Amino acid sequence: MYTRKLQKQQQLKRSQRACSAAGKMKGFAERVRTNDAMNRGGHVRRRTEQVTHTLRAAKWIGALLLVSLTAAACQGTASLETGGAAAVGAKQPLQIVKAEAVGASTVEVTFSGKLAGFDPKDISLVAAAGTWSELDPKLTRFLTVQKTSTRVDADSRTVAVFDIEEKLNPDATMPRPAVKDPRKIPLLTAKYYTGNEAADRKRADNLLTWQTAEGGWDKALEERSKQPWSSGPKSTWRSKSGGDLGTIDNDGTTNELLFLSLMYNETKEAKYKEAVRKGIDFLLTMQYPSGGWPQVYPARGNYSDYVTFNDNAMMRVVEVLQFIGQGHYPFDTDAVDAERKSKIQKSLDRATDYIVKSQIKANGVLTAWCAQHDPVTYEPRKGRDYEHPSISGSESAAIVKYLMSIPNPSDEARKAIDAALQWFETARIKDTKWEKTPSGNNFVPAQNSSTWYRFYEIGTNKGMFSGRDGVIKYSVLEIEDERRNGYAWGGTWPLPLLGVAKSTGYYENRVYARIVAENSKDAGGQTLRMGELKVIGKPDKAK
Repeated sequence: MYTRKLQKQQQLKRSQRACSAAGKMKGFAERVRTNDAMNRGGHVRRRTEQVTHTLRAAKWIGALLLVSLTAAACQGTASLETGGAAAVGAKQPLQIVKAEAVGASTVEVTFSGKLAGFDPKDISLVAAAGTWSELDPKLTRFLTVQKTSTRVDADSRTVAVFDIEEKLNPDATMPRPAVKDPRKIPLLTAKYYTGNEAADRKRADNLLTWQTAEGGWDKALEERSKQPWSSGPKSTWRSKSGGDLGTIDNDGTTNELLFLSLMYNETKEAKYKEAVRKGIDFLLTMQYPSGGWPQVYPARGNYSDYVTFNDNAMMRVVEVLQFIGQGHYPFDTDAVDAERKSKIQKSLDRATDYIVKSQIKANGVLTAWCAQHDPVTYEPRKGRDYEHPSISGSESAAIVKYLMSIPNPSDEARKAIDAALQWFETARIKDTKWEKTPSGNNFVPAQNSSTWYRFYEIGTNKGMFSGRDGVIKYSVLEIEDERRNGYAWGGTWPLPLLGVAKSTGYYENRVYARIVAENSKDAGGQTLRMGELKVIGKPDKAK
């Protein structure tokens, strides 16, 4: 007790001396700032004097910083003199600092301080029910708590121990029950499946006839594939020699793969399996050695041969291949053999490598991606006349979404994710929304809304717009009405991604501890931080 009292007295004296010195320093800093303001003569709007002001300000910034830091110590002096509990300022709400699955059915939640009393009803253990493609975690799978106890760790923090009915995996995940519903195939956007066996077989057989020699399909086949191909082109895309081209544009080829895999799953007819394998091989073959996918295959001889992020073409392929490789229904059959699964994983690794290497750096800072990139140099490239080399507010969102889904991303991939998320925030146009309108600006004021430009000028982050004449404009009102309202120049593409990045991160099969009430308190009456969410992980054995 004596030692503590002596320490407080010595600390009080040091603080008083520091405050006295700070007062002198503050006076010096104020004089420097006053002299600087007089020398500026009020002409701060002139560029040269702005530079001068910056240089002069450097003389007193250090002094002012020291004053600010010392002031914080001085504010605590009164508390030391009175013995108050607020010596370091106002307390922050108690937080969850760690949530770990220490056993298959045991979860420990560690708080940032010691609780005087803990109410188990303050914490909800919940698993995500949503798929990553939805960008909605759907935290609705509540775990059943059988018993709760508490202990205090070596750092005097309360640890709540929950014994649950469910059993978690060794990596602290809890997979969702497999749902094999042919009407709810993830990623299948074409309305091929009807549930009528005869009609579905007929559609599947028709699609077999529309498959190109290389194994792909054209886009927008829903109407044409009501009938089998008989003669003429199978595709609206033509190669340089006039041959049929398979495409990944507008969900082409991937939709057919998903539907035919479903049909093989239901019928076990070999012809559907062979078509699925041929379609997978088509996607693997058309991938460039560097890791990107063109829009069509074989080569068309124009912008379609660039790596195509445009309209999420490549990212759709990557997402479907990831889905196939993981053996999800309806690919939980022998349609995908071990050799193809191995090739798919290598293909995905190359795709990630290409994505990381093609991320645009502007003014020395990593940003996001263009809609098209060169397959060899990784540089941004032009697409159609109104799609110039730029940074895309649309396609970049799908790229980051994929990178975040990688189970154990490399340091380079993590860096790419962080940089792109930061760029999304920088590029956000606040209190604005995009809408199609016959007259007036398409970017309209809207409180608490955000939008992003489709294309940003590299290096300036200005919004870029262009009509069919290919001339770059910086106002959407300067292009013709057909392009102004016939193309998505603005949108909320990154918004849901930013939402989950700030809350759950990648969430499929993951379990969380969430603060849902504020009954628990520490000795000072401080409660838990309402709404806080913490992912439950494995214990760090290195510690």
